[in-house]
Amino acid sequence: MIRKVLVLLALAMALAACGSAPPAPTDRYYRLQPVSVAPLGQAIAVQPLRAESLYGERPLVYGDESNPRQLRQYHYHLWLYAPGQLVRDHLVASLALRSGDGGVRLDGRVLRFDRLLDGQRSKAVLALELRLTRSGKILLEKTYAAEQVAVDSSIAAHVAAIEQALALIYGELRKDLVDAVR
Repeated sequence: MIRKVLVLLALAMALAACGSAPPAPTDRYYRLQPVSVAPLGQAIAVQPLRAESLYGERPLVYGDESNPRQLRQYHYHLWLYAPGQLVRDHLVASLALRSGDGGVRLDGRVLRFDRLLDGQRSKAVLALELRLTRSGKILLEKTYAAEQVAVDSSIAAHVAAIEQALALIYGELRKDLVDAVR
């Protein structure tokens, strides 16, 4: 009888332990707000940017400065869209580009879209390879890169740093586009 009570007690404790597991974290999705860059107002067909490997997926990518060769993805922090589409939509909204079919086309690829950690802070590290063509002729082909330190270690601060880094890239791109489409 005592043996049955002990077995039942052990079984009850095992079942209680199973029910005490913490709930899984919830997914968090991030989008970019347009940044203020002087509108270009040109009619340019902007294509979604190509993005290979980790940059073609929605999880935020991060790395550590102490191990610069290794990149990882967050499990529960996701972009609303993959970075190639996210940057395309953000670029169009920030530069107030008009859709056009006059043969002028902007395309390219995401080379970096990282959160780089150093223990105390983080910074956004971006690189975009962009190409402007008119009727198949290359007018501009350039790699744009920017880094922006986040104000704190939160993911929200990282997203804001991404927007600021993109603003730097767009400012340089805007100058180049004005010269290229003359």
